[in-house]
Amino acid sequence: MDAVLNSKIQKILLLSSFLFFFIGKIQAQKIENVSKKGETSVEVLLSDNKKILIDFYGENIFRLFLDPKGGEVRNPEAIPPAQILVDQPRKKVKEITVNNLPQTVSVSTSKIKIEVEKTTSLFKVFNLNLNKEVFSFIAPIEFNSKEAVLTLSQGKDEYFYGGGVQNGRFSHKGNTIFIVNQNNWTDGGVASPNPYYWSTKGYGFMWHTFKKGYYDFGKQNKNEVKLAHETDYLDVFFMVNDHPESLLNDFYQLTGNPVLLPKFGFYEGHLNAYNRDYWKEDDKGILFEDGKRYKESQKDNGGVQESLNGEKNNYQFSARAVIDRYKNTDMPLGWILPNDGYSAGYGQTETLDGNIANLKSLGNYARKNGVEIGLWTQSDLHPKDGINALLQRDIIKEVGDAGVRVLKTDVAWVGPGYSFGLNGISDVAQIIPRYGNGSRPFIISLDGWAGSQRYAGIWTGDQTGGEWEYIRFHIPTYIGSGLSGQPNITSDMDGIFGGKNTIVNTRDFQWKTFTPMQLNMDGWGTNEKYPHALGESAASINRNYLKLKSSLLPYTYSIAKEAVEGLPMIRAMFLDDANEYTLGKSTQYQYQYGPYFLVAPVYQATKMDKEGNDIRNNIYLPKGNWIDYFTGQTYEGGIVLNHFDAPIWKLPLFVKPGAIIPMVNANNNIHQINKKLRMYEVYPSGKSSFIEYDDDGTSENYKKNESVSTLIESNVVKNTATISIFPAKGNFNGFEKEKITEFRINVTKKPSGVKLSIGGKNINLNTVNTLDEFNNGTNVYFYNSKPEFNNFSTK
Repeated sequence: MDAVLNSKIQKILLLSSFLFFFIGKIQAQKIENVSKKGETSVEVLLSDNKKILIDFYGENIFRLFLDPKGGEVRNPEAIPPAQILVDQPRKKVKEITVNNLPQTVSVSTSKIKIEVEKTTSLFKVFNLNLNKEVFSFIAPIEFNSKEAVLTLSQGKDEYFYGGGVQNGRFSHKGNTIFIVNQNNWTDGGVASPNPYYWSTKGYGFMWHTFKKGYYDFGKQNKNEVKLAHETDYLDVFFMVNDHPESLLNDFYQLTGNPVLLPKFGFYEGHLNAYNRDYWKEDDKGILFEDGKRYKESQKDNGGVQESLNGEKNNYQFSARAVIDRYKNTDMPLGWILPNDGYSAGYGQTETLDGNIANLKSLGNYARKNGVEIGLWTQSDLHPKDGINALLQRDIIKEVGDAGVRVLKTDVAWVGPGYSFGLNGISDVAQIIPRYGNGSRPFIISLDGWAGSQRYAGIWTGDQTGGEWEYIRFHIPTYIGSGLSGQPNITSDMDGIFGGKNTIVNTRDFQWKTFTPMQLNMDGWGTNEKYPHALGESAASINRNYLKLKSSLLPYTYSIAKEAVEGLPMIRAMFLDDANEYTLGKSTQYQYQYGPYFLVAPVYQATKMDKEGNDIRNNIYLPKGNWIDYFTGQTYEGGIVLNHFDAPIWKLPLFVKPGAIIPMVNANNNIHQINKKLRMYEVYPSGKSSFIEYDDDGTSENYKKNESVSTLIESNVVKNTATISIFPAKGNFNGFEKEKITEFRINVTKKPSGVKLSIGGKNINLNTVNTLDEFNNGTNVYFYNSKPEFNNFSTK
């Protein structure tokens, strides 16, 4: 809606950047003295009496602070004030060594050395573990009339990642990214910036600020990295480490680990306003259960007004009816937001308490059907005088009385983002556990910043579905978000606007099976946004993929926990196979989902027929073999695969040999999961392992290590595959210790025999001849020569 405006803003920012390159440069300053200040800091006195503070937050992390006006170290300037760093961002530093040489002064810990040239005050930073230089300052620190500027070295083979949600981009070498909340939600725009990036040379960088900025990774000069923010002092952090996950963890040490979503958050959510609009009969409208068609209006058009609970003889226009539609069409649904629209509210009584009672009634009905409720937020979360009951909010009662467990923010509430947005989500993140019986917050926000990841996941904004572009630019956007320290990213299913393109709708449901969250944003498009809204065959295909997503929950939840302190769920190809081809943009339309799945979404029409059957080109397969998940065909890696057959039902999806994938029974919500059954799909090859993670999925007790980890190993020697499950370690409230175990072992032919032992004791396995016998038996074995993916088509 504001793409034209934002494109103008971007041009202005670019022009401003060019101007600042040429004004206000300062002369290099000599070093007069270097001295220790306390246990973690070193002060560098320059010839103009300015002081640079080097403050270590660990053996490999240091803060650089310089205020030309002589100000002391402080939190970033912002209105309202907010805190980017966590309360305890430091790790112990054993010893800082200062070595004064004729030409340089060096400051060292056990892991890094900072070498400062005495005549220029230029820095060089070394990784002592690898004995190599990771970056250097190639120009003095610069302050001009508007911004502070750092200019670093750039290597020929050096690549850069980060910057937050940079739409349509993840690899930034040779480009400039803007650390500005543009609220531009299409390709090239910035929705949730993050003043953090990292380099393949082995360092990470964060500017400790809420001010706007830009990072030029060689667009103006291929040998430079130019970093600037609109501030009059310098406050930055550098992190030196050997691996991407280590550099992400350094960022998390400073700003907080990403949240682990509650289990229901990995299911589709449905969002709309069900307390505002009117529905009037119209031959061109939407078909409802009474066999009539209706059109919607946000103003009173003489039609029937909707409500949350159908309490006014208007059930088919209620939020309860939405829950029932998912149930009646056998579609998974984890949560619902019934007030996602301006001036919607959640009740039609004369008081706030009456409306909260109405919301509670919906919550009780939703939870009875395995669905959690949440609220969209357009304004204040707490009661305010002078606001009518419809738009009053009381987040404490909403959580404590009505059982709200989800909050989605919008631009009217988080404002411009930055400190305002960070404070807002921090407030909710504390309220939900406190007043919701220890419940884990599930917050979806936009306009994020450094630190947002410790409270919320990110939503990419309002876009138009029904177009290939919607899928195309989101793939690198998701990859880049994870590389920026925000692994929990989502977008609307087939967009909030547009639609009526069955093929694009289906393809969007397919690839988002292998993403953290799915938002069905209804009420704004050219069609309803239910997964079954476009009829067959879309309904059957979407249902199969939603069921697949539900059955993969143990795998997804395990890699989501890994993302809290390691690699993101959605992984750039170079994280597993770094080379010149993968480090740049050549693989921006594919990714790995955890360690074992390779996902190559269909994002454009190549040789598509009218039913949507197509091919997929340019799929990079890393070295080693890769298995087509749906057919079992093996492909040799180290190639770019073209002409891959992708009929409308099929997502190009590959599995790495050796994969161990924990699963559950296909289900529609977490309450339908059989907790007395554990399942493992295994692709035996060589020696491999996977650690399955589990906890209660609803509380914050996982932060107290109330969880269970289970090691599964697969080992192939000659023609024998041995699958081993080790005793589970840990415990949590509700953990089922006695479970049936089901193995789904993928083989190229029928095995000559299958043996089972538990605790060293051999168990006799009976051979059965049908899948029904297998599902209804125990201690049984079945060879399924023709496994079927299409188990949930409409009958």
